[in-house]
This record gives sequence, C-alpha cells and structure tokens, in this order.
Amino acid sequence: MKRKPIILLTLIILLGYFSAAEEPARDRQPHSSLARPAAISDRTYNVLDVNKLGQYVSNIGQFYSSWNELSPTADWPLGSSHEQMYRMNVYVGMPGNVVQTRTYGQKEWDPVGGYHNAATGMLAVSDDTTTWPLDSANKAYWPVRDAQGNAVIRSHQDSYGVYRDLTNYLAVSDPAKRLNIVVHQTSFAWNTAFDEDYIILTFELINDTTVAKDSVYFCLYCDFDAGGFESGSEFADDRLVLDLDRQAFWFYDADHWSNQWNGLPWELGVVFLETPSVDSVQLGITDWHYTDNWHEPRNITNDVQQYWLMSSDSRLKNDPLWPDLFHGDNIHIDDPNLIRASGDTLVVFASSGPYHMEPYDTLRFITALVAGADSLDMIRNIDRIWEVFGSGYRIKAVPTPQVTGRAGNGVNQLSWSNAIDRTYLDPETGTNTLAGYYIYKTEDSRRLTWTRYDSVAVQFDATSDFNANAYTWTDSTVNNGYYYSYSVTTYDSSGAECGKALLAAGLNTVELRPRSDARSDTRKIRAVPNPYIISTSWERERLGNIMDGEPIRELAFVNLPPACTIKVYTIDGDLVKTLRHTNGSGTEYWDLRSDYNQMVATGVYFFYVSSPQGESVGKLAIVR
Repeated sequence: MKRKPIILLTLIILLGYFSAAEEPARDRQPHSSLARPAAISDRTYNVLDVNKLGQYVSNIGQFYSSWNELSPTADWPLGSSHEQMYRMNVYVGMPGNVVQTRTYGQKEWDPVGGYHNAATGMLAVSDDTTTWPLDSANKAYWPVRDAQGNAVIRSHQDSYGVYRDLTNYLAVSDPAKRLNIVVHQTSFAWNTAFDEDYIILTFELINDTTVAKDSVYFCLYCDFDAGGFESGSEFADDRLVLDLDRQAFWFYDADHWSNQWNGLPWELGVVFLETPSVDSVQLGITDWHYTDNWHEPRNITNDVQQYWLMSSDSRLKNDPLWPDLFHGDNIHIDDPNLIRASGDTLVVFASSGPYHMEPYDTLRFITALVAGADSLDMIRNIDRIWEVFGSGYRIKAVPTPQVTGRAGNGVNQLSWSNAIDRTYLDPETGTNTLAGYYIYKTEDSRRLTWTRYDSVAVQFDATSDFNANAYTWTDSTVNNGYYYSYSVTTYDSSGAECGKALLAAGLNTVELRPRSDARSDTRKIRAVPNPYIISTSWERERLGNIMDGEPIRELAFVNLPPACTIKVYTIDGDLVKTLRHTNGSGTEYWDLRSDYNQMVATGVYFFYVSSPQGESVGKLAIVR
C-alpha cells in the first residue's frame, strides 16, 4: 500500500517584486571540484511552502521523502494534508545507462556539497538565509549570482541544489560507467493570487567530462494519485489528460471523489516549458508513456529497458514481458483515451530527447508542477504559467506586511508598519499602486477556512516617516479563552491581491487568545469551552506541525481573581488537578492532565476556586 510521510511545514518569509534578471552565473568552481565525494551531510531537502502548493524538494533528484524527514509532497491547498504526489523523480539516460533515484536499493543521484549551509542540513531556499552556503568569511550568500556577484532571486521562494551520479548502479564495479552528468536544480514559487498554484522547476544538465555524449534523454517519472494514496485503493481510479499544444499532462480522479478525504479530489500535473533545441527547434515532450504502477520496468538489471521506455524503442514495445508500456498507434506518445473509464493505478514517463552533449556542454529543461481544482482550473493555471514564463518571470507582487498582535480582555488588536506605503513601486508604472490591506479571520485550528473580515485603505505615502505601528486594527467580537487567527494581505489599484497563499502561516499571520482581566466577583468564574469536546476545532493541532504530536488541549478558567487556587474533582469527589493561579490576570489554562500528568477521562467534573475575594464552585464536562 502506498503510505504517506509525516507532514512538517516550515516557516514562510515574504519577498517583494521579482523581474527577469540576466542569465545568472552559477557560483561554480572548476569542474574538478564537482567530483568531490558526497557526504551524508550533503544530502539535503526542504519544503516549498510559500504558496498553496506545498512541495518537498531535495538535492538527489527526487520530490518525495524516502525517510519521512519532511513533507508534504504536493499538498494542495497547503496544510490540508491532501497530498497527491506519491513519487516524482529525475531520470537521465543514455543507451543502456539510466540514472535515477526511483528504483534499486541505492540512490544513483548523489548530492554535491557546497551549495547549502551544512550546519542546518537543509536545501538552500531564498527566504531562509540560514540555509545558504557560507563564504570564506563565514557570511551567507545565495548560490545563484549575476556577473557582478549579486544574488539572483526570481520568486518569493527559490530553492537550489546540485547532484551527480557518483553511485550510478552500473559504476559500482566499474567507475568508468558513470555518466558524469551534473544537475543544477532550481525552483521558483510565488504567492500572488494569480500564481499560487504552481512551482517552476529548472534542471541544467552538465556533461562534466572531456568526452562527448550522444542520445541523451531527460525524463520525469510521475506517480501522482488524485484523491490520495492511502485509504485502500483510492489511488487505483486515476485517469490522465495529455495536452501537447500546452506541453502539459495531468492526473485526475475518475469518479471525482476521494474516500480518503471524504470530498472532492484536485488535479495535479506537469508542464514542459523549455527544452534544448535541435536544428533550431525545441523538441519539447518527445516520448510520453503511462503504465499501471505494477507493470513498470524497475528491477535492478533493466537500465536497458528503462532507456527503451524513455526513447520509445520498438524492442520494448514488442517484448511480451512488458505488455502495458505502450498504448495506441503512436509508438512515442500514448493515447490516454485508452485508459479504462474507471481509472487505474497510473504512472507517467515524460521524456525529451535525444540530445548530443559536447564536453562540459549544458542542456536546460524548464518544467512546472501545477495544481488545480478541476480541468478548467488546470488549463487556466497552465496558461498563466506560460504567460509568466514568456514574460521572463515578470510577476507584479506587492509585498505583505509583518503583522504583530496583542490580545486583551474581550479584544484582539493587530498592528503593522507603513513600510510598504512608503517604498513600494509598481515596476510597470513606477508609482506606488498599493490600494490597501485585507484582513482575514478564522477560528479554524488548522487555518484552512478563512473569512475576509475587513479592509483598510492605504493611509500613507512616500513622504511619511516610518512608523512600526502605523496601522492598528481592533476586533472586539471575540470571546475570552478562545483562539483566533488573523492575516493581513495587500491589494493594488488593479485589485490584484498578494499574500493570500500565506494565510496558513507566515509573517503576515498571527494567532491571538483574548483573556479576561482579574475580577473580585467570584460569581462570574466559568470554564470555556464548556463542554470541552475532544477532537473538534477547539483542539488546536500544532500550527506548522499539523500531523506530528498530539493536539494541544487547553481549557480556560476565566473571570478569576488575581490570585487563587483551582481544584478539579471527579463527580465522585476525587481530586484530579490543582492549579495555582498567580499571574494577576483573570485567566488560567488547564491542559486536561491530572496532577500525575495523565489525560483525564471524558465525563463530568466539578471545579472549586478559593481566593481572598471568595469562593466559587462550577461544573464542566469533557466529551468526545
């Protein structure tokens, strides 16, 4: 059965407008340095989490976790746990020699060190300088730079990693059989309202030898599962769309229903945006084949068959051992209409080739991973990707503010600076087109469902002095003891909104819990929520680590005196918990654990509060 890895969401940091820069000069040392042996510390990974499509990335040519160290793998919308990528891998092959990390007992792509901060052990991402490599002065620098040495960052969240085939399976006994292909892998992700559903992936293949290579193919192996890859055979009812005019393909669920999620599945696909040219013509997707997951060639002796599949060799088409690898009359391109109406357990090999590489020559492939609610949404998103790619990644993106918050008695207050009002310039008009800020609010513990609650028009201009708390916004429609999350996005004069993809987590999002002031009237003391219903939205799952660990359970006692003792008893009069309230406020929290640190059982309990101001007795219930 396909199994899903543990989810760990990382921090999100916003960036502003990014335009096309001149082609960057990689911070490459002489070619010989790239042959440095890979170390365990060089194998790195990270999560792209700046837009709605959460995605695992690594520097070994695979886009899913083999060791459950991080995920998600194609989680859309981010934080929903609706993952639809089981595997995606980079294949590069020549006749009889294919390098990849999908099969065999070892990974054939090996990380190249020096492109990330080994102390953090994370793949370099542009919005987290702690992941960047360090120079000789121990100063962090972005590994993609222009001719002047300036960092080239093209999106709200770039990633960068390098790998090569040091442990090529065929080279175990003969190192001369290594392809000696080095891959520089870059990704770009944005969080604007128009660009939150895709990630652009670039692969630059370098022939790191003095020997020319011929008949080289590049391939993406895609095992996507519309509707999820658990819950029995949920992954066994997928179908495919192939749109060669758009150089795209995507997976969708045949019955448009996910038993795993008890809801509608979304769709996931790949776009080939750029491939090398042969005779001045880009080849694009030259070979495209699907098969069910159980009939793909993947045993340890079949580099020959792997290459035959990538290159659509007729010897494999006619091989009775592999009856489900070619579909239709076109030997190079399968016909997805031949997939049975009820769907199947599908994987796709999408290839481009053949190519010739001179010594130290480079082949560049630019692709995109794209998500959509349905096929119409997929087409809209794919067309948007082509528009962005054609413009040289010129995306207009007003930055989002860094928001702070303060919880009071029956009130929550947000604050942010006027920095964007003073400094943002629309690259098309040269003026500040910021129109204002939208404020979102949710009581959903996982921050999946939000309501646009209010808006604030822009109030400052470039002549204004900087004020860290220039904007304040107050919400008095809250109850003490409950959690509320807020997020602030920006919108410009055209109505384009930025930062909405960061609602789940980010510097523009805060969580607040109002608490009551101390009271002398003990008759107002109460427990909230009451009843406490286990496994409902009140049970905050750990934000940023949704699937890891138990939920955070906290019942609040409100309207307390500044100092008191709270004792909780079972209905039979047994003492369960004693809380010493000394913080001077009117609120104290209980994690539903006894004095012996055990979770209390469901049922009815009594609480007794004693203080210099008087006593109070109340009843509370814990139910499932």
